[in-house]
Amino acid sequence: MTVTPRTTTADDEFVAVDRASYRCWSREILRYSDLDPVGHVNNNAYGQFIENARTILFSRIDARLRTAGETVPRFDWVVRRIEYDYLREVRFPGEVEVGLAVTCIGNSSMIMRHGVFTGDGCAATSSGVSVCFDLDKRSAMPIPENVRKVIWAEAGID
Repeated sequence: MTVTPRTTTADDEFVAVDRASYRCWSREILRYSDLDPVGHVNNNAYGQFIENARTILFSRIDARLRTAGETVPRFDWVVRRIEYDYLREVRFPGEVEVGLAVTCIGNSSMIMRHGVFTGDGCAATSSGVSVCFDLDKRSAMPIPENVRKVIWAEAGID
C-alpha cells in the first residue's frame, strides 16, 4: 500500500469516485473465483478487496508505532457498519486498485471510505465505520491519541 499526498481538506469535499480523494492504495489481481454466474466480479469479492485494504492500513499503523518505540495497547478494529455502491461492471481477467481514506475520527470509531478502480474509472465505492475494540474487555474503547495521529498521517483527510 502506498501513501499519496493529501488533496482534499474536508470531509464535505470528499468525492468518492475521484482517485485524488484517497490517500492509501492497494492492488488486487482478479481471480476466476471472484466471478458470479453472469461473468462479472461479484459483491463478495468487493468485500474482500476492501477488507484487505483496511487490514493493510491497520498493519502499517501498528508497524509505524512499534518502529517509533511507542506503546501499542492490546486492541483491534471491528466493522460496525459498511455500505457499498456498485457503479460499473468489472470483468476477469484484470486487476483493481483500492483507494482508502479516513474522513472522520470520533472517540472510539472512524469513518473509512473506499473506492475500487479499474483503468476505466471507479467501479464501486464503500463507506464504513470501524470501531476500536479492546481485546481484553471485549468492548469498544477510545482510540489512543498516538494511534489517532498515525491514522491521520497514513490515511486522514485534513
